Amino acid sequence: MTLSLKLRQGLVSIALLLLLLPSSFIAIDQAFYTQLLTSAEQKLEVHMYAMLSDLKINDDKIELSNNTLSPDFFRPDSGLSAYITDNGNTVWQSDSSLSQKFTPPNAHLVPGEHLFYPYNDNDSSSQYWLLSIALLFDSGEQTTPLTIHIVQTNSMLTAPYVSFRNTLLTWFVWIGAALVLFSVLAYYWTTKPLSKLDQEIRKLEGGEQDHLNGNYPAELSTIKEDLNLLLANQNRQKQRYRNHLSDLAHALKTPVAVLNTSVLSQQPELKEQLDRISAMIEHQLKRASSSGQDIWKKQFEILPHVEKLTNALQKIYRNKDLIISIECAQDAMFRGDETDLMEILGNLLDNACKACQHQVKFSVAQQPLQMIIEDDGPGIALTDRKKLFTRGTRLDTYKDGHGVGLSIVAELVSSYSGTMQITDSNLGGARFELQFPES
Repeated sequence: MTLSLKLRQGLVSIALLLLLLPSSFIAIDQAFYTQLLTSAEQKLEVHMYAMLSDLKINDDKIELSNNTLSPDFFRPDSGLSAYITDNGNTVWQSDSSLSQKFTPPNAHLVPGEHLFYPYNDNDSSSQYWLLSIALLFDSGEQTTPLTIHIVQTNSMLTAPYVSFRNTLLTWFVWIGAALVLFSVLAYYWTTKPLSKLDQEIRKLEGGEQDHLNGNYPAELSTIKEDLNLLLANQNRQKQRYRNHLSDLAHALKTPVAVLNTSVLSQQPELKEQLDRISAMIEHQLKRASSSGQDIWKKQFEILPHVEKLTNALQKIYRNKDLIISIECAQDAMFRGDETDLMEILGNLLDNACKACQHQVKFSVAQQPLQMIIEDDGPGIALTDRKKLFTRGTRLDTYKDGHGVGLSIVAELVSSYSGTMQITDSNLGGARFELQFPES
């Protein structure tokens, strides 16, 4: 199944939204988190360098001035603390660490090496970010291996991260809604010319206009011009064809008229053949000039045409006391040429009137269009039904009825992609059922 242009555009828009929005959100979210970690590492480095600049050892005791350290190191539960270890043993810790159940890890660093890393403390079941540096501290009297740990609780990172993420999510929801609205507007704006072209083509099919006259984008203007060219060319060919047929009709009618007035026409057998030739000429000219093969077909009501035919048939067959019942909705429509419909119904109703005893019934159903002609005549045997559609065939049981013009009717119905079936009628005679596909 080929997807429509509108559906394709809609699927592309949805795919882009589903791909770009989540990927953009993830990219920005990760970039912010990475920047947050980098900023945290840089801040911890500043604290570490401040400690190194003021670190002293007197009588094997570490001394640090309160003036050089951040106040956060002296405030409990500040989230920032510092530890100095010697071979894994804590020899100094900031006041802010006294409220924490934290054991500094053994980082296994060589002197001069520093490391920024996450750490899960099993004792406190808390998460931290640490900046650790190993050094050999020379106090003048001896060299002491020390490791300095600057510790920051994970909540100091997650709090701004969660706040940023919630803000980002809110913005992306609004951006997504705006993009959806924009996509819908763009969808209708870009497909409006296609809808307009479709409406114009439907008007052409319905006979409301004979050419396309709307203003279209460059991509559709070429199609519009080609369609108008096709329509104009078809109309010219159709008119030329009808002119030739008109000339042919006049050329054929004159010799036949002469033969009808000659001595030959007095012979019954020749008279019958001349009548058949005249009838065949009329039928073939009507069939050839019909527009059942036209690209665009008009739509018109069926009931007025049926009433016109039945009124005429009532007068022609008044000696039969005909009862012609019609079951046809006022809004039942036929899309095609009026001449074709009159030719089809005229043949079938005329044959039904000839074959019936007193009763003929015409009914119409819609969606799809179905027309049924029934009579109370002798009916048609199963073996003879297919023969009726052969040109020139006329059954003895219906010599005054079915068989005349049915081949033309079958061809006209077929030209509309329709079907015709013959079955038995509840009235006792034949039942002709015509069915046309929905336009």
